[in-house]
Amino acid sequence: MSNLISASVQRRVVGSATRKSVLLYMADKAADDGSGIWTSKSNIARDLELSRRAVQLAIQDLIRDGLVTETGQRDCKHGFTVEYSIVIEAVDNLTSTRGQPVDNLAATREQGSPRESGARVTRERGSPHPVNQIHPNHPYIDTTTPTTDGPPVGNSDPQARCLAVAGPGLCPASRTAITATAEVIEGWLREGIDLDADILPVIRARTPTIRISPIRTWAYFSDAVRAAHRQRLRQPIRPRGAEKAGAPANPQLRFFADWVNSDRYLPANAISNAIVQALLVAGLTTTERLAQHGVPVPAMKEQP
Repeated sequence: MSNLISASVQRRVVGSATRKSVLLYMADKAADDGSGIWTSKSNIARDLELSRRAVQLAIQDLIRDGLVTETGQRDCKHGFTVEYSIVIEAVDNLTSTRGQPVDNLAATREQGSPRESGARVTRERGSPHPVNQIHPNHPYIDTTTPTTDGPPVGNSDPQARCLAVAGPGLCPASRTAITATAEVIEGWLREGIDLDADILPVIRARTPTIRISPIRTWAYFSDAVRAAHRQRLRQPIRPRGAEKAGAPANPQLRFFADWVNSDRYLPANAISNAIVQALLVAGLTTTERLAQHGVPVPAMKEQP
């Protein structure tokens, strides 16, 4: 089974539901280079709940459009089964269902397929074409181990620090392309966004696992970075000495403080004068935040 080819087929316009279901079925049986498909048409028809004639016509259309090719024959109890191969480049050139290009197989093609890497190829008896004897579901490429190649990163370079905290979601192909967009990070810093408090945590949180579509620009993180920056600025700054004064911070006050400091709707009469005074004394909010919600600020009682 090739998850890479299946994901690519899912996001392509193949021409009809029957053709797409047959191509997806074949992708499920293919190796990562598209080869090694030898399920009989009868089995495909039964599994997809289609007629055998519909499957035959769909495969003929796929071959005619250059999406599938015949690569050999395999013996079976009824004679022989035709072996097929999916043409990855042709699938990639189909129109995307999402309205944008989806390059799912770039990393696979860069590293090479088993046929290109010198895998043993033999000829079945009576077969006009060579047949790859490697099992079609063999995991040719280990995509679970992040690469450790490349020069060491420096702590003074913002882009190098961003690359250092990124996880497997920033694959080698992504790292090669994304370094050409360093001006995006420079723009964040000019906006006053903090590298350690805002940028690095977002990049680390959004790249924990391998992605189907590679990230090719730092702008992919822009919305999340700016959102993290805004959220951090919303946190209230407690007055100096509030902790020393033993200001109360019970759950009720925390609830009202979170409400006041957020952008949610807050009726002006939802908080009593006593709660308002307690919030200000505890340093959990400010008069400016209260004024933004239209909450009246009573005169503070003098402390004895």
